Amino acid sequence: MFNLSARGIRHDHQHTPWYELWRQPLAALIRMPWWLFFPVMFLVYLGVILAVAVLLSFDRRHLLGDAPMGLPKPLVFAMESFFANGFSSVTPDSLFTYAVGVLSLIAGLITLSTLTAIVFARLSSNEAPLRFSRHLCISSMDHGHLFCRFVTADPGQWLNVSYGLSLIYDDQIQAGVWQRRIVALELLNTATPQLSQTATLTHPLTASSPVVRLGLDELARRHAVIMPLVEGVDESTGSGLLQTHLYPIGSIQVGRHFADLVTTDRAGHRRIELRHLDKLR
Repeated sequence: MFNLSARGIRHDHQHTPWYELWRQPLAALIRMPWWLFFPVMFLVYLGVILAVAVLLSFDRRHLLGDAPMGLPKPLVFAMESFFANGFSSVTPDSLFTYAVGVLSLIAGLITLSTLTAIVFARLSSNEAPLRFSRHLCISSMDHGHLFCRFVTADPGQWLNVSYGLSLIYDDQIQAGVWQRRIVALELLNTATPQLSQTATLTHPLTASSPVVRLGLDELARRHAVIMPLVEGVDESTGSGLLQTHLYPIGSIQVGRHFADLVTTDRAGHRRIELRHLDKLR
């Protein structure tokens, strides 16, 4: 789980899990869940305060004043300086304790401002709330179509939406030399002014399609994946939205179609059943 040197390719969602981002601690803090973020933030505060308190304990006799509630003077002085509360109940009386207090004050300002910025980044970040289907569908390898479907619970978030579908596979450019090749797949629908709750990307399987030319077995041997890309603009903030997903070749269902997402209730109103995203027929 905690592999510090490598990250695996994820096929189930677009985000790299936070626990694989140890080389990018700020990204890990932004992506970890809230219930874990606050304890981590508390531990960061506590760690810095205890480190300063340990340094001050080497010269505690030069800390003047009375600590409240019988707490150790180094701990009280470290807390007051870290949170920029001034040297009130305990004051330094040597160059060493004063220097450590100043360093604690600087560390506190940096830590507090950094964690505050991370909180605002988490609150203002734009999530791309798309859920991609578990499988891709191919109606027929003989002049059929490849289908990719996704849904969103927020029908008003995506504007000026463009779609892309790419095939990524190993290609031997010369004897013994392989590289990853990316080929854009033709789509029947490449853009919409607004994303409703669902959309289906359709790739025609013509003779020029690399899926037809190479075949599914050869693509599997070349560790191929199919990557849909959805890009748009957030309706509320105007900021860009981008979401991708990876499908291994083994997730393709040949001779199958997606089941209809639209149902009609007793009142005659049509609605989209998001829970039917992965249903096939």
